[in-house]
Amino acid sequence: MRARTSLSSQACARRVLQRRRRCIRRLTGRHDAIADDDDARTGRRRDALALGDVVEIKVVGTAAVNGATVTGAIADFVTNASFHADGIKVRLECGAIGRVSRRADAPAAARASDENSVEVEDEVEEEEEEDESSAESIERVASSSGTSGTGRAVRTAHVSGVSKSADASTAKSLADGLKGVKRVRLPTRAGAHMGYMFIECDDADALRGVVEALNGVEFEGKRLNVEPAKEDPRPKEKKKTTATASKQKPQKSKKTRSELEAENKERRILEARAQMEADALLELERAKRRRERELERKEREIQSQRELEMERERRAKAVLERRAAASKARAERARAQTEAREARDAAAAALGDIRLDASWRARVDELRASLDRLRVDADAHVE
Repeated sequence: MRARTSLSSQACARRVLQRRRRCIRRLTGRHDAIADDDDARTGRRRDALALGDVVEIKVVGTAAVNGATVTGAIADFVTNASFHADGIKVRLECGAIGRVSRRADAPAAARASDENSVEVEDEVEEEEEEDESSAESIERVASSSGTSGTGRAVRTAHVSGVSKSADASTAKSLADGLKGVKRVRLPTRAGAHMGYMFIECDDADALRGVVEALNGVEFEGKRLNVEPAKEDPRPKEKKKTTATASKQKPQKSKKTRSELEAENKERRILEARAQMEADALLELERAKRRRERELERKEREIQSQRELEMERERRAKAVLERRAAASKARAERARAQTEAREARDAAAAALGDIRLDASWRARVDELRASLDRLRVDADAHVE
């Protein structure tokens, strides 16, 4: 009887889980469709627009008209982007350029989207009511069974308070010798265990024995807390190998012509930008070299000017030194001449006044008469 009750509970739980998964899939798919419809309605997707469609745009451009709205037919697409959060940029037949804010049939699409969302919400509410009723039936079946020994959760004990400084083998050895212990699992992270472990037992009696034996026991300075786990640990899923993962990768769809053209245009722009950057760097290097050469030339000119000024100063100093020496020599000669003249004068003064002998009187008179005659002859010659 207990086995049949457990099987019926598990089957009911599986049905509830499957129904909930189907509801989530439908809800997710419809929400994706609603999001796509919303993008198409607001003009954020390029593939939802075509030439000639009547749309409302927010004008971009000068400050005077920036943010204004204009309605008209699409004459051309200004951007190659397949999606833009603010709307695809287009040019209308009237010449205005801006980003699409909504399509002309946006109200109808919005109403349809609202109706779809209402239907989805109704279905979700119905599924939730069914899940609640199924869960209540499961609880009633489980309570009527009168035992909890048939579930898998009651066969696993959760041990907390395990000292992280203890070795993993030492922590696992706590379950050695206990009756009915099937396996001890000590979760680890970054090479160290996380301070708790799970002890899987054969049945509920073995679980009770483990709880009674280990609960409150002191281990490495901490008391262990042992209680039944909420559920049995699930088996680890096998990791997919690289080959399997590569096989399951979805095949990439071929790119459209517009996407290829957009990629080529973007690549050309990037190449042109790289070339411009290289040219700019080369020009900067050339300018740097020119500046260095100009600085070197100016330094050489300054050095030559300094040397020329030093040579001029040296020559002027030499001339001044020669002039000073000549002036000093002249002063010495003048002083020597003055001293010699003073010496002669002193010697003459020491000799006294000149006195002529009386015998020289007649001679002096003759000389005076001769001078007078010469003066008279000179005056007559001049006349």
